[in-house]
Amino acid sequence: MLIGIRRRNGQAIVVMALSMVAICGMLALAIDAGRLYFQRRLMQDAVDAGALAGAQDLVGTNTNPAGVPSNALFHAVQDTLSIFDQTPTHPQGDAFYNSPPFNTVSDVRGGYTVTVVAPTGYDNKQVQVTVSYNAVATFVQVLGFAQIAIVATATAEAGTNPKSYAIFAYTKGGSGNTIYNDQNGIAQIDDGQDGADVCDTSASGLTLSNAKFHVPNPTRASLNVSGHVTVYSASDNHSLFQYWQAPTPFGTEQDPEPDYLIPDTSGIPLAPARIRLGNNVPAGQPAGVVQGITIWNHSAITRDVYVYFPGKYTSTLNVPDKPKGDPLTSLYIFMNGIYYFANGTSFLTTAGYMANTTDGQPQYVSGASPSYGFTDLPPAVDGTDGVEFVFDGGGRYSADNSDLPNDGSVFFVAPSFVPTGSTHIAFYIAETNNYTGTVWNESFNAQSSNAPRYQIWGTVFDADGSGNMALGGVQLGPHDPRPDLNGSAQQYAVNGEFIGGFLNMNGGNVLGNAVGSPAACPSGTLDPGSPALLVQYNWRFAPAPGVNSYLVK
Repeated sequence: MLIGIRRRNGQAIVVMALSMVAICGMLALAIDAGRLYFQRRLMQDAVDAGALAGAQDLVGTNTNPAGVPSNALFHAVQDTLSIFDQTPTHPQGDAFYNSPPFNTVSDVRGGYTVTVVAPTGYDNKQVQVTVSYNAVATFVQVLGFAQIAIVATATAEAGTNPKSYAIFAYTKGGSGNTIYNDQNGIAQIDDGQDGADVCDTSASGLTLSNAKFHVPNPTRASLNVSGHVTVYSASDNHSLFQYWQAPTPFGTEQDPEPDYLIPDTSGIPLAPARIRLGNNVPAGQPAGVVQGITIWNHSAITRDVYVYFPGKYTSTLNVPDKPKGDPLTSLYIFMNGIYYFANGTSFLTTAGYMANTTDGQPQYVSGASPSYGFTDLPPAVDGTDGVEFVFDGGGRYSADNSDLPNDGSVFFVAPSFVPTGSTHIAFYIAETNNYTGTVWNESFNAQSSNAPRYQIWGTVFDADGSGNMALGGVQLGPHDPRPDLNGSAQQYAVNGEFIGGFLNMNGGNVLGNAVGSPAACPSGTLDPGSPALLVQYNWRFAPAPGVNSYLVK
């Protein structure tokens, strides 16, 4: 037995020696892995910075609607290399950056290879930057690894026009009326401050016309603009009253059309048929369940309830559907998502109560100051958490209460997330729509009643400019910053931005119109009167106003 034990002497030393090799190997791996991690992190910071810098040069201007791709390539290379204390081989303005093959340039400095592709991606508004580097290994060289390749990549998308607008007519030239007011009563446009900037006009929520702002005849009617107004040509605006600024300034350089992006509609499936969820649903009772969500009739009377779904529409959507016998006082629930009206199909409403909420009624975020509309329906399958109506190929939108006089309600909330395209847009008229008449029209009649309601919590944007958009007064001011279901009046028709080639801003002669008076600056208080509330700029519902370029991956 003792002999057997003696024969095992020294085995612990061998095991320890082998263990030390393994421990040292793991330690070497840990040290090198840490070095490589921090090197990779530095490279990721570099490509993030480069992509963002390049994307800023793809923001459109009046002179260069597509931005300046050559500058985007240079600044992406420059800012990427600057993280490594390197400078580009080719300076800005070098022909190296002018229309390179496949929109791609590469530069090697200090061992770092920087490759930039611009423009690329969705709507040619993205910059992709890749950097590669062969890091020298230390301890792991004993394992046969002399160098380790590290690669980092980033893609950024160009931001929007740095300005934000309440209304903006972007058509150029002074011979036409790019913004026209019918002077049918007193109406108001607001820059989003609700009087807080009464004597010091805010730079956001601008009212701007690239040509004539037509408010010609001094009468009882007026268009009150609360905020900063700029007209770039013509002066036929004698009845354009301003609470904060006079006289109307003239600009020296016209603003470009904002480069808000349309959603990618190529993969949108056909919309499912609407469903009739409830027939004569009693007041205060549930109508049924859709996609796990209970839909209600919270109104004070019995109503039929219908549900519409997002998707591609290939025939015009009329609400109510009178040939199918819809009662004119029905509730219409629009589930969240993108509603794509293709090939000239339209969306026309003449009665009913419609919203993308669980009960077809307005919903507001409580506790916010000012409050704002929201949807209590879940996002669509693709994550779209509001409704966006897209028109292409000759379609149009029209909303009135001609079949339900002195009543009717529209309440739509735009999405804060869409898979592609700009956020916070409720209505998007595609650049290729080519409708030459009134492509977007809201003409509710509220001359005999204060019951009609029309509220869009989102931006209305016409990228085409072939036709015009018309907005009429529906609800009466002064604006109520704390609305709720029982007090949903005194709200603007459009809360966000209202932008197109030609705009008709109609007073509506709303019941109870009363003129106000401007504040006596440098001090004083504002008397807004009781104007029809047309548009209020709202940063929550503007398509990323003034945002810098942002990373997409």
